[in-house]
Amino acid sequence: MKIVIIGGGASGMTAAIEAAGYGNENKIIILERLDRVGKKILATGNGRCNFSNINAGVNNYYGRNSNFVSYALNEFNVDNTLNFFNRLGVFPKEEKDGKLYPFSDQASSVSDALRNEIERLKINVITGFYVADVKKNKWNFKITGKDGQSITADKVIVAGGGCASPALGSDGSAFDILKKLGHGITQVVPALVQMKTDPKEVKSLQGIKFTGNVSIVYRDNVIGSEYGEVLFTDYGISGPPVFQLSAKTAFKKNIKAVLDFMPEYSPKDVYDILESRREFLSHLTMEGYFTGLLNKRIGNVIAKKAGIEKLSLSVGKLNKQLLWAMTSLIKGFELEIKGTKGFQNAQVTAGGINTEEFDSRTMESRIVKGLYACGEVLDIYGDCGGYNLQWAWSSGRLAGRSAANIKE
Repeated sequence: MKIVIIGGGASGMTAAIEAAGYGNENKIIILERLDRVGKKILATGNGRCNFSNINAGVNNYYGRNSNFVSYALNEFNVDNTLNFFNRLGVFPKEEKDGKLYPFSDQASSVSDALRNEIERLKINVITGFYVADVKKNKWNFKITGKDGQSITADKVIVAGGGCASPALGSDGSAFDILKKLGHGITQVVPALVQMKTDPKEVKSLQGIKFTGNVSIVYRDNVIGSEYGEVLFTDYGISGPPVFQLSAKTAFKKNIKAVLDFMPEYSPKDVYDILESRREFLSHLTMEGYFTGLLNKRIGNVIAKKAGIEKLSLSVGKLNKQLLWAMTSLIKGFELEIKGTKGFQNAQVTAGGINTEEFDSRTMESRIVKGLYACGEVLDIYGDCGGYNLQWAWSSGRLAGRSAANIKE
């Protein structure tokens, strides 16, 4: 039996290894449109590859039916992932919030380990093959490339990713393949991505980093909150908390980011700090009032937003109203979110092929027998922190095992 896997990324390589790893007579072929497999893996975790998370569970995933991940995550859980990569030579280490990285701190370690195993198993990898169409007849599938080259298969696993980071192989073409075969797709938007604001709101803060809290408010409710390092940019805000929260804001409009520059302190504590500074810094102007407390440029913006028109104002002239106004801004600096930086900068795609049309226990299509899908092409995406790669490993393994008719 010939199994063709479209896409040589995380889920595709895992599917191939699983399908070929039982000593059976199946012929496994990976079709990859780039010049080598695993390129997107090299960019994950800032080049270190955060390849899983010890906390991975259903609650870390999103989609119209996030429970779709349950079976795959149970069949190939985090412990299985660690054992799998350990056998391939990738020794893990755990960092903050359960994030798992290769001990080498090199994403290439993960990619190389998978490629070495593919070579050991004699899996045929065809690079530069850009799939344009897949057709199913009574006996098999015919896969045709953009250059007219074609290949047949008894079974097909679509692992071509979504739209995020198209330069690394995910350009949305996998969606088109499955749509032509009769599958539906939900709306797709970028996720795990930087957020855009009114540029005028952040112009004077560009390049500043602060460690604090970011909350997202939607319809007057806080739908998510994260602590960490935030970066002001020319377009808006970035940083780990922003990426994490962007997963929760997909498909939502009219949202606000609320920044807390001093999350360790209550509003009353902050007010008392500001009041005491008024007393012992009364000889200064507002130009120097926040020195040693907040970044000077952040302090200047807060002062102006609080109603202090000129920073030449004497600190000693601060009244209760101004102190409370500055306190409110320190604890709740609001920015209206205008959108995201788009798929070019996104780590994953929110939305995708309708999971109701696939069997969660096999990853096989309910519409086309012998057709499977795994990874980001499906309407499943996870939190930032290794969860999306865990879904790639779990769903890829399940698809590969099922396509190869392996019973455990």
